Formats: sequence, structure tokens, C-alpha cells
Amino acid sequence: MGASYGGFMTQYLQTRTDLFAAAISHAGISNIASYWGGGYWGYTYGETAQYGSYPWNNPDLYVKHSPLFNADKIHTPILLLHGTADTNVPTNESQQLFTALRILGRPVSYIQVEGENHVITDYNKRMVWQNAIFAWFAHWLKDEPEWWKELYPEDKFGRQ
Repeated sequence: MGASYGGFMTQYLQTRTDLFAAAISHAGISNIASYWGGGYWGYTYGETAQYGSYPWNNPDLYVKHSPLFNADKIHTPILLLHGTADTNVPTNESQQLFTALRILGRPVSYIQVEGENHVITDYNKRMVWQNAIFAWFAHWLKDEPEWWKELYPEDKFGRQ
């Protein structure tokens, strides 16, 4: 599990290994190219690691390291969480990966926390957010899906 850059790394790691039984990414960047032009930090986000590299002169860097462009390699059940008012990482970063994984038929769920920014600060919304995390892990790590199904009865994890 990770948030922000940790959310990106959580997503990215799932494109490189099937070691994990479940994963959770909160406000993670799935497409470095779209974040480059649209995120809070913009082109300075990876300026040290990407020095002198831009989407037009080094597209491989942006594609090879973006979870979105490697979504077909993700097999780990992944929960994507995002505040709808996130001023740091736009919600489309979670939405893009969610859409890709749904198309691929992979186990993925996406929860938007209405009105919350990059960090979930409202107590009641944070409790819902935290319970979703615990229920996701109970489902995938303990094979106890009841709590998740109680919270999100319509969720099919991308399965038909």
C-alpha cells in the first residue's frame, strides 16, 4: 500500500511482479506523461530523475515507467483510492488505470472520496476510507470477502 509517490510505486511494482496477494494505491500517478502536464508539480515532478527528458524527446521513459502503459502486466487485485478534490494528483490518474484494468478483466476497484483533497482529513470520510482498506485486505489476504461485500455489494472486481 502506498499514497502519492508511494501510490505510484505500488502501481508500478504490480507491473513488475506477481509476488503480492493484494495492493492499494491512494492518489497514485498511473501515467507520468499526463501528470507531467496536468499535476500540481507538473514538469518539475521528476526533474532530477528525468533531467532533460520530456514526453516528446524521451517517450520511452514516460511509457516504460508508467503503470498505465504496463497495465496488461498487472494481475494483483488492486484497490485505487482518490479524493475528488485532489489538488496534487488529478483523479484521472486513478481513473485511467481503473479503466485499463477493467477492460483487461483484472480484479480492481476504485473508490472516490467526495470532496477530499490529497489527504483524507474529514473524520467520517477517513473512517469509510480506512474501513475500505481493511475490508480489501481482509478479502484478498484472509479470504474473508464478507466485509467488502457488505460495504460494496455491487462491486465485482472487474469480473463479469
